[in-house]
Amino acid sequence: MLKGMIKGIHHITGAVVNGQRDYDFYTKVMAFRMIKRTVNHEVGHLWHFFYGDYEGHAGTIMTNMLFDGIPLRNYQRGRGSIDALAYSIPKGSTPYWIQRLGDAGYSTTPRPDRFGDKVTHFRDPGGLDSELIECGDDPRVTTPFAGLDASNIVRGFHSATLISRIPELTLGFFVMGLGFEVVGQQGNRTRLAVNGGGPGKIIDILDEPNLPWGMFGLGAIHHIAFTVESVEAMRKVWGVLGGAGMILTDLRDRKWFHSTYLTEPGGINIEFSNLDPGFTVDEPLESLGTALQLPKQWADDRERIESLLPPMQW
Repeated sequence: MLKGMIKGIHHITGAVVNGQRDYDFYTKVMAFRMIKRTVNHEVGHLWHFFYGDYEGHAGTIMTNMLFDGIPLRNYQRGRGSIDALAYSIPKGSTPYWIQRLGDAGYSTTPRPDRFGDKVTHFRDPGGLDSELIECGDDPRVTTPFAGLDASNIVRGFHSATLISRIPELTLGFFVMGLGFEVVGQQGNRTRLAVNGGGPGKIIDILDEPNLPWGMFGLGAIHHIAFTVESVEAMRKVWGVLGGAGMILTDLRDRKWFHSTYLTEPGGINIEFSNLDPGFTVDEPLESLGTALQLPKQWADDRERIESLLPPMQW
């Protein structure tokens, strides 16, 4: 129904605790740039950090909602959850990343090759299941940053793995609803791709019928957002999916992009986001992420919010 409208992964969002540990890991170990230092859109006194490549391109943005001081249980892996996110790294760079993560105190585990690509698993400090996938077909050129270069830098997301409650419904949603195509099958893993495929445009669906339903909590990947080019295109997405019986939120102005959310038939939280006006709407490219930038609804409450935010060393 929406063939050609979905361009790939926009961002992925986790639910974690301890902002200092999160910031240190993503900026110093993963060598990502903090793109936006902001707060939760619904709860203004909680941090929300955006990391990505130097320019903050869609498809590179890892965002974490920090729940410091909030009594949340831990995530339980199961059906209806996002099992793992995966980053694209250059061919031959796995030993570098194993050493880099190990030196910082993070263990890594090799996983079986996936559709011919080498896969390494690790957990971020908040418990998010994460993977590094070597691939030679990633055309994205990443600006050198934080001492890394083209031989070892993370180029953005490779893919995400979903565990559906009802895999055939999730498969139908992505293929018939969003215009993805089935491009591979490996055991209980079905690979889907959109917009020509390749890293940043891939979703894997696992069929795990014996797992219990997943339970949201700390260490969960809360949702995956897909890129739609414009607000006008987002309205079409909203109308088509709503007309097909899906329940979507209203179109929300997130200051740097617009969003609408739904839970697909297999229980996975999905967001659609556009590209405008972008992360430089409130600070220039050269100083992205260096100052607290508030969502529009919290703009007049800066003094109170700053007094309540957990302290950080930047």
